[in-house]
Amino acid sequence: MSALEIEEVTTSAGLEALAPAWHGLWRRAPAATPFQSPAWLIPWWREIGGGELRVLIARQDGRMVGLLPMYLQHESDKLLPLGIAISDYLDGLFEERVEVMAAEAMLQHLADREDWQHCELHPLRSGSPLLEARVPQGCADEVLAFEPCLVVEVPAGARQLRDFLPSKIRDNLRYFGRRAEQTGRVSFETATAATLSEFVEALFRLHEARWQQLRCPGVLADPAIRRFHHRAAPLLDRAGLLRLHALRINEGIVAVLYALCARRRSYCYLYGFDPGFGALSPGTLILGHSIWQAVREGAREVDFLRGQERYKYFWGARDRPSYGRMLKRVG
Repeated sequence: MSALEIEEVTTSAGLEALAPAWHGLWRRAPAATPFQSPAWLIPWWREIGGGELRVLIARQDGRMVGLLPMYLQHESDKLLPLGIAISDYLDGLFEERVEVMAAEAMLQHLADREDWQHCELHPLRSGSPLLEARVPQGCADEVLAFEPCLVVEVPAGARQLRDFLPSKIRDNLRYFGRRAEQTGRVSFETATAATLSEFVEALFRLHEARWQQLRCPGVLADPAIRRFHHRAAPLLDRAGLLRLHALRINEGIVAVLYALCARRRSYCYLYGFDPGFGALSPGTLILGHSIWQAVREGAREVDFLRGQERYKYFWGARDRPSYGRMLKRVG
């Protein structure tokens, strides 16, 4: 096997120029999630990120076989992954057969730079090459358990929700579906390029309304987060990763669910609903519709992502562990 060469990208222009090759590697990397795609991380850097980019590229015979997008946070001397705080899975991208070798080469390249004290790699799935790689020279490490993601497994051959969802949830879907139909005309839609901006704005509005009832700002209160989603949504849509579903009652949007789909997995990222329709449980209805659509597309997992909220367990979700690997300089 040929030796690996490690390159480093440190400018925003360089980051954006990587997008085509990055997307190609994302397609080849078997464990990649939408949160590692350029459609997600480049907008994150433009709207949310700060500090100095440290994007590492592993090449073998000139071919990109690995990518680790990091940045240096100057005020804390920390290396952090692009997408941190709003992404439920973050990892490097690696082609098969070179995963651990590339991860080790990248970590050693980082260790050879002396302008940082701590490096945080999280959240990582079990079996991540960044967990299995040897500790780079000059560093010590610690592996921590992070908040798990909650996942519903869809059995092979399942074609309907009754094939795998708990009976209580199925009963709720029927009951609230009938109640919604008694209220007015009910329809579900998935955003197109023409309706994408409308659906994103509806998500912002409904999510804010829900959290105002709880006297909390919610995760979409920050204008930078809103700008990120406006910028990322069309890129995700063009990449085939976005599923933005809306529930209308009498022409008005009363619930929106923001899902990402890839590799027969659906990731339920965020949703909002009109609290004025709370008696119809629009959150339950939009989740049920999203899961049904994912199953129709062949999904074998529905991932509710991080957070151990009770409602996720009602849908039959089970904990899937995630981890963080913390490196620090020694000596």
